[in-house]
Amino acid sequence: GHLTLTDVRKTSKPLASAKCSIPSPRSGAEFLGVSWAPALEGCLAISGFDGTVHVYDTRSWDSSARTPEPTFVHRGHMFGEQDSNGDPPLVTAHAWHPQRPRTLLSAASDGSLHIWDWVQPGETCG
Repeated sequence: GHLTLTDVRKTSKPLASAKCSIPSPRSGAEFLGVSWAPALEGCLAISGFDGTVHVYDTRSWDSSARTPEPTFVHRGHMFGEQDSNGDPPLVTAHAWHPQRPRTLLSAASDGSLHIWDWVQPGETCG
């Protein structure tokens, strides 16, 4: 769960670093997704470890590699049909809506597709 942000023009010096509190992936899980919000400064989303999508505000990250709290966690896929091992669906992909800044789409291993907005008091991305 360690993320390092770098500028592609100068990859030798990290801009910021964080240790994200994301769960360990299930065996064989290879769906890690990290994406920048196209219309929100400093926001990124992470998925692929379980049935959640975590949204972070990276503007508060520095080089100390602290563990930041997510700004929002979408847990909707956790309530889908469980697989044969009794595990909830795994988020296999997510994407930001191109015209709606706080809207994400996420798909899971059970075939579900969620389109959701995240808004909460005190949100920091923007």
